[in-house]
Amino acid sequence: MRNALCLGVSGLLATTYALPEISISKRDRHTNGATDHYKRSVQGHLQKRAGTVSTNVYDVLSWSLGGAYYANVTVGTPAQPQVVILDTGSSDLYFDASTAQTCKQPSSDPESCQGGTYDLSKSSTYKQVDAAPAFNTSFGDGSSAQGPYGSDVVGIGDVLVSPVQFGVAQEVDSTTGYSIGLMGIGYSTNEAVQAVQDFYPNMPEVLKDSGVINSRLYSIYLNDARSTSGSILFGGIDKSKYTGELATVDLLPPVYNGRTTGVVNQFITSVTGVNTTVGGKQSSIWSGGVGNVQAYQDTNSLPVLLDTGSTAWSLPTRYYEAIVSQFTYIDPRRGICSCSHVNSGDSISLEFAGKVTIKADVSSFIVPIVNSTTREPVPLGDGTDACAFLLAPAAEDGMGFQTLGDAILRSMYVVFDLDNGQVSIAQANINSTASPDIVTVQAGPTGVAAAVSNVASAPSNTWSVAAAIATTPAYSVTTAKDPIGTATGEAAVPESAQLEGDDDSGNGDSSSGGGSNSGGSGTGSGSHHTSSGAAAGLVVPGAGDNVLFYITGLWVAGMALGAGLML
Repeated sequence: MRNALCLGVSGLLATTYALPEISISKRDRHTNGATDHYKRSVQGHLQKRAGTVSTNVYDVLSWSLGGAYYANVTVGTPAQPQVVILDTGSSDLYFDASTAQTCKQPSSDPESCQGGTYDLSKSSTYKQVDAAPAFNTSFGDGSSAQGPYGSDVVGIGDVLVSPVQFGVAQEVDSTTGYSIGLMGIGYSTNEAVQAVQDFYPNMPEVLKDSGVINSRLYSIYLNDARSTSGSILFGGIDKSKYTGELATVDLLPPVYNGRTTGVVNQFITSVTGVNTTVGGKQSSIWSGGVGNVQAYQDTNSLPVLLDTGSTAWSLPTRYYEAIVSQFTYIDPRRGICSCSHVNSGDSISLEFAGKVTIKADVSSFIVPIVNSTTREPVPLGDGTDACAFLLAPAAEDGMGFQTLGDAILRSMYVVFDLDNGQVSIAQANINSTASPDIVTVQAGPTGVAAAVSNVASAPSNTWSVAAAIATTPAYSVTTAKDPIGTATGEAAVPESAQLEGDDDSGNGDSSSGGGSNSGGSGTGSGSHHTSSGAAAGLVVPGAGDNVLFYITGLWVAGMALGAGLML
C-alpha cells in the first residue's frame, strides 16, 4: 500500500551537510556502516556531518510492462510518500496529482496510479510556481503528463529540502502500464519547460545549492537483476561497490543530424570495443574505437547515452546482428530464449572510451518474462520458461547515439560528475557483502581523483559543460525525524507491487519489477524522456497463447525506442 513506501536510508553527510544516498533497493540492506550516522539538533536542523545519506532504490516487477528503478521520497507538509522512477536520461521531478482522472481509477485498472499521488491542497507548504500547462511532457510510447509547476518540501534520504520545484501531473495518460512519478537527475537544461528562461534547479542542483553536497555529482550502483537493492549516492563514492580501478572519461556533446552542439548536457560516452564469451569461446565483435567526439563518425565506435530509465541496450542493427549471432540460443527475430541459459556464465565485455572494460554476465541482460495477470513465468513451449534478451536493434535516427540501459548498467559502477562533464566507471561489485566505504567528493576538477586513490583520472573536459541554473533561492534543509525509508529488501517495495512467492532466484516470480515504461520524445525545449527500465523479470499482460508474439512488439517498440529524446 502507499503507506508501505519506503527507501532504506542510512546516512552521513559531506563537509557542509550530508551526501544523500538513495539505495536502488532490491535485497541487501544498504548502510554506511557507521555508528555516528548523524546528529540532530533539538530544532531538527541539519548539522555538519561526515559521510552520506542513504536511501533505497528498487526494481518493481508488477507495475508495468518493462520496469524501471524506483526511489521512495516524500513531498509536502505533512509528508506524502511517493514512488518515482530514477532516471539519468531526463531532468524533471514530477508527481502524479490526486486529482488526475487516471489516478481516480481503481488499482486494478491497468493505467491507474501506483506510485502514490500528491494532493497539493493537503500540503501547507505548497506554492505554485507556474500555472498549467507549464509542465507538459509526452513520450515516445504515447504517454503524457501535464499540469503546473509547483514547489514544496521534498524528503530524500534523511534530509528534507525546501523549496524544491517539480511538475504536478494533473493530466496523466499512461499507454503502457501503471502511471508513476519520475525523478530525472540529468542536466537541468533538459527539463520539459516551455522556454529557456524557465529552466530551474533540479534535484542534483538543489542538493548542491543547499549545501547538502559539494558539487553536482552522484554515484549509481544498480546491483544484479536478481537482487533487490542497489544505491545512488549523492556527493560521494562507495568504494565497496566496485572492483578494480575507476576510470574517468569525458562525456561527449550530442550530435544531431551530423552537427555537434558543442555543449555537454547528457551522459554520452563511447563504446570502443565489444567482445562476447559464449560456451567458453571468446569472439571480438569490434575494437579500436575512439573515445572523443570523432566517435560519431568512426565505424569502430558507438556513442551511447548512459540511461537508468531504459531497459535495453539499443544498438545499430549491424552491431546487434553480430552480437546475437554469437548467442545461438537467442531467437534474433523475437529477442527471446529459454531461461535455462541464464546461468550459463556467458557474457559480453564492453570497452568504454578506450580506458575501462566492463564484463556483463548473461544474467544481467537475459531476464524472465512474467505474465502480469497470473504472475507466473511464461512457458516457451519446450518445457522451459521464456526469457527476454535485453539487447535490441535500433534504426539510426539522426541523434548520433544509442541508449545503454540497465541491461548493461547493472554491471557498472558509475560516478556521474555533472560539474566537470565526466563519468568515472568501474566494474560493479555485484551483491557485495563488504561494509560500505564511502568517501566524500569535493568540488572541482580533481574531486574524484582526490577522493579515490585508485582512479585513472582524465584532464578537464575541453568541451563546454551545461552550467547550473543561476538562481539563489533561500533553501531550508533539515534532518527528517525518521529517515525516508529505513526498510530494505522486499519490505522496501510497496505492497501493491510485491509478487507472491518471491524466491529471489530470478525465475520469473521475483519481487523485482517495473513501473511506467513510457519512453520517447517530449514537447518542451531541450532533451527529455522516460523509458522502460531494467527488471528482474519482464512483465507482460496475460495474453494467453499470443504472449510471445506480444513480446516481439514490446521488445522492439518498448525497449529499443525507450530512449527517444525530446528535441
